[in-house]
Amino acid sequence: MSSEQFITLAHAFALKRLPGSEIELQGEVPFAAVEPYRTEALGHLASHLELPGFRAGHVPADVALKKIGESAVLEEAVERFMRDFYPALVTEHKADVVGQPNVQVTKLAEGNPVGLLVRTAVYPEVVLPKNWRILGETVRLEPVPDTITDEVDNAITSLRRARAKAAAPGQDPKAEVKEEALPALDDAFAQGLGNFKNLEDLKIKIKENVKLEKEQKAKDKRRGEIINVLLKKISIEVPIIFVESELQKIMGQLKEDVTRFGLTFDGYLKQVGKTEEQLRGEFRDQAHKRATLQLALNKIAEEAKIEPEEEAVKTEMEHALKHFPDARPELLKVHIETIMRNERALQLLEGTEEKA
Repeated sequence: MSSEQFITLAHAFALKRLPGSEIELQGEVPFAAVEPYRTEALGHLASHLELPGFRAGHVPADVALKKIGESAVLEEAVERFMRDFYPALVTEHKADVVGQPNVQVTKLAEGNPVGLLVRTAVYPEVVLPKNWRILGETVRLEPVPDTITDEVDNAITSLRRARAKAAAPGQDPKAEVKEEALPALDDAFAQGLGNFKNLEDLKIKIKENVKLEKEQKAKDKRRGEIINVLLKKISIEVPIIFVESELQKIMGQLKEDVTRFGLTFDGYLKQVGKTEEQLRGEFRDQAHKRATLQLALNKIAEEAKIEPEEEAVKTEMEHALKHFPDARPELLKVHIETIMRNERALQLLEGTEEKA
């Protein structure tokens, strides 16, 4: 069939919108539209048939049909027809589909119209709050005090304890280091730790690092609060397929972390006294939040016309491929572009990037 003929068939289907960003497309196609796929369907099914007296893949069509049955052949023919028809169906109804469709054959009898019910997820409509560009102004960045003497002193004490333990290799690493065993707190101690001029220089560097760490924590906290404000104000019906995708990522990361600690995942489940299904249930809300946020960031990037610079993407890909040489470049590129796009969208929300 030509593309125009497929479009004509698609035009007769009725579209119904369902909750959760799903649609149903229901209608009938003439049996004559499916019939040309019958020979191909029978050949495919026969090629997997093993019968006494025939070589595999060489069972005659009439013999194969008796064994397989006409209904199974017609079902396979409909499936093959749908591979060609489905793109025309979603194009005709301007459906921005995601994932694989669920196709139900409601009527199937030789010579009669074939009834079809197609259910699929569609990319949801994302409605951002009107004031999304100034949401960051509603969340204050907590200032970091200059007086962080206690943290500096604690860091230096930890360094002295580590140096004392290194000087006594036979000692129990869990044993408490006595005060008199700590190395003297002087310029020699500081210089022995690395490129420090003296003790004062060490304290300055530690203070700078502690302050930078606190500033980063404050920025992360503010970003999290801005995200929560955005998610409360946004309107999206998140498709289940998006939530499941995020859930898979969360579970995949958990399994990697468990393996890194030298455990099997089954062993971990026994330790926590839960099944994998129970864990998935506990992580579902987190997965829904992540899926919602990604859809929101996609919309912000679209409205603000945010696109990563090609040179920056290329540089990041070269760096990533050195560490992950087996990664598929096309998937890696999409991943890197998404991360870059997300970061710029978040900066825009925070007011740390010039507004588009």
